[in-house]
Amino acid sequence: MSLNKIDLSASLVARLYPRSLSLSTDGIETAAPQVSQPLMEDTGVIEESSAPLLQKTSPDWKSLGGNNKNITVVVDYATDLHLPDVAFEFLSQMLNACKLGPNDVAIINRSNYRETGYQELLEHFESKTVLLFGVTASGFGFPFETPFYQVQNFSGYTVMHAPTLDALKDDKPAKMQLWTAFKKIFNL
Repeated sequence: MSLNKIDLSASLVARLYPRSLSLSTDGIETAAPQVSQPLMEDTGVIEESSAPLLQKTSPDWKSLGGNNKNITVVVDYATDLHLPDVAFEFLSQMLNACKLGPNDVAIINRSNYRETGYQELLEHFESKTVLLFGVTASGFGFPFETPFYQVQNFSGYTVMHAPTLDALKDDKPAKMQLWTAFKKIFNL
């Protein structure tokens, strides 16, 4: 079974991802409102319900993880909703080594947010730490660039970028450099 094809009930998804399934209005998080479906009468004519339709003003937020520690992991996979299973397994191993789990981070796929600015993404996910894999700092939108694995503090964020998870998985020297950066970021 693929991680991208797991069937979950709506109530379970809502409990697993409360932040990514909520709308923010003026900084106040509220539960996503129910949009009523058109009513079908016996005549076969569809009537709109009296509830106003919501105007879509923000992206359709998609993330993987609970984001309990405000750590945003950014990947870029054009053919996957989030990331491939192999990349997710490797990332999970690295997080476990840091005493973190998938519920501590929000994994976002940059390909889902090409038109969304980095500040809007980081504000929505309440990010404090930003880990970029396969996305450079300037490619994400930051006004700077750094070498791989260099930890950069910028405007209240801790930022680090590295090669793609696929490239790191089998590269022992690169994994050691990533581990050194993680020790600095997470005070290990």
